Amino acid sequence: MKVLAIVLVAFVVAQVAARDLSKYQPRSVLYPRLPSKNTNSFVPIKRSATVNTRGFCGQANVTSSRIVGGTEAVPNSLPWQVALFIDDQYFCGGSLISNEWVLTAAHCADAAVFFDIYLGSHNVRLTAAEEPTRVEIRSTQYTVHPDWASLRIRNDVALIKLPAPIEFTPEIQPVCLAPTSETDHVDDILHISGWGKPSDAAAGISPVLREVDAPCISNEECALTYGNTIQPGNICVNTTGGHSSCNGDSGGPLTFVNGGVHNQVGIVSFGSSAGCEVGYPAAFARVSYFAEWISSVTGLLI
Repeated sequence: MKVLAIVLVAFVVAQVAARDLSKYQPRSVLYPRLPSKNTNSFVPIKRSATVNTRGFCGQANVTSSRIVGGTEAVPNSLPWQVALFIDDQYFCGGSLISNEWVLTAAHCADAAVFFDIYLGSHNVRLTAAEEPTRVEIRSTQYTVHPDWASLRIRNDVALIKLPAPIEFTPEIQPVCLAPTSETDHVDDILHISGWGKPSDAAAGISPVLREVDAPCISNEECALTYGNTIQPGNICVNTTGGHSSCNGDSGGPLTFVNGGVHNQVGIVSFGSSAGCEVGYPAAFARVSYFAEWISSVTGLLI
């Protein structure tokens, strides 16, 4: 893997006209996978964990939660959800984990040049003037996991650094992250959110944020579909009934809701090339498996 140093050139994006969603391709990865291009990212300096968001992270703006087979989310109810417009060509999701960092999938960041980041957004088709809760930022500084293997879809994790710390608002808040000691969540109901395609037949991503719940399955059950592509660094959900992530949800959060607090346990990684509604499992990068790496890059206490 070739790693190139790049110069940070980041600024707030002045979005005057509504963004034309039809020109953006969901940056998704499907099983089986073809090799990707070289990555282009910075080499992070290892940091001590001193940033603590516990006590206020993961607080949804509604007390109840309800993408394919899902429903439109209550606007700004998931204030950590991030929309990523990549190189003015691709779309992915992400999650705000601190006032400086966004967590996403490696296949979203792989070889990217810049990200236009929407924080505090619900309808990404609207202009910033029409959605006053939104903050738009451009960033070019990111890192993918050093062991990202695109062919086998392993270690599908990346971090994007914001050009400057952002101010939290009621509509922009960090999600909590699962620590290394997190349980495997088999049989737990997990929550998926994103702007991905709402059906296999959809022409493109959803303009509004959507959400769905799905049960977690064991890695052994998931491997019956994907073989040894499934590793300890994965977590999977059952998508029976068409309740699943889909193209364009990549990089977004999979959370376990405990006492009303969302704890991110996965990052949308891949699904079957047969489609999102056919009932094959959806696979995610397991956050607890990568918690030490995330902490070493960001300085976040997990």
